[in-house]
Amino acid sequence: MTAISAPARKRGLLRLLRLALWLGIAGFGGGFAIVQQTKRVLVEREQQLNEEEFLESFAVATALPGTPGTNLLTIMGVRLGGIPGGLLSTAAFLLPSVLVMIAFGAAYDSLRNVATLGTFLDGMSVATVGVVAGVAVDIGRSSLKRRVDWAIALVSAGALILHALTLLEVIVISGLCGALFLRPEMAPSRPHTPSKLAAIFLPVPLAAITASPFVILLIVFARIGVATFGGGFAMIPAIEHEIVTAHHWLSDAAFTDAIVLGQITPGPVAIASTFIGYRVAGLPGALFATLGMFTPPMVLSLFAGRSLKAFQTNVTVQGALRGITPAVSGILAAAAVALWRTSVHGVGAAMIAVVAIAILVRWRILPFFVLASGGVAMLVLGLR
Repeated sequence: MTAISAPARKRGLLRLLRLALWLGIAGFGGGFAIVQQTKRVLVEREQQLNEEEFLESFAVATALPGTPGTNLLTIMGVRLGGIPGGLLSTAAFLLPSVLVMIAFGAAYDSLRNVATLGTFLDGMSVATVGVVAGVAVDIGRSSLKRRVDWAIALVSAGALILHALTLLEVIVISGLCGALFLRPEMAPSRPHTPSKLAAIFLPVPLAAITASPFVILLIVFARIGVATFGGGFAMIPAIEHEIVTAHHWLSDAAFTDAIVLGQITPGPVAIASTFIGYRVAGLPGALFATLGMFTPPMVLSLFAGRSLKAFQTNVTVQGALRGITPAVSGILAAAAVALWRTSVHGVGAAMIAVVAIAILVRWRILPFFVLASGGVAMLVLGLR
């Protein structure tokens, strides 16, 4: 990893915090769109990282549970400002979208009766296909340089599209293949001292676990957050099972609305947990659900950020990352296909999705404008 002076790290951290706050306000399109905007600012505009460092961090962020966009910002914060930097960048990113989702939760009953709003949200959901496809192409341009990279990406995409493997299995197999066959040649390094961050994993006293609905929300979403790989879209089946089937907290319609709101709200799709928590138990429920969803992946990302230097000198880890990095492009392509299957219904929706894909693959513009245009297009088509 390139050495960075203390003043440069401080300047970089301030820029990262501004970026994280801005993405929390205007980062529409889900976690992968946020990754794309982070790359443009930190690598292309600010040059805080080079392509290789960014892709390595992104591979680590993708290999962790939770949302890749949030994980990446946490890792970048740790790299530029240590553990406090990681915590601040995560908080700056999540706070605006948390507030928006609480507002949605409070006004949900009134908004649900506005027919045109539902049509607009459907159009934004369709345009999300273009956002994910655009990110897949953008990441692929940087990471697919060898035949083996293309092979890993294509096999990963095919396995996920055909449901032959789960996302976790794709990441594990790609990492194992890289660790076995793609390891670089490096000089032996000194043993790495374990991070003190492990102390965070001290057992929680059993007395703290009660039948309180707030604690139940915390546990339910923590279980989802720590066990789901691939971002907010991959979390949807697990959230639906817990919220609709197991606990009967929301109806099918309300759950679908929560996911749509999560997609069109700035920040990660998993921020739908805030809306769900508010609908279940008010403001405290929103807080506990959000903490449950994002705290376990954040802790792992803090640990990963502290360990990046060790990763640089560990040939096994470097080999695993060489396997996971091209797999990310395949994962993104499969995510775009999955979104097409679930969101695109009818000729009009297909036209919106195709145009969104073409625009974001050809031009580097903010995903928000494409998403908003998709909503307007769907509204116009729906009124005809």
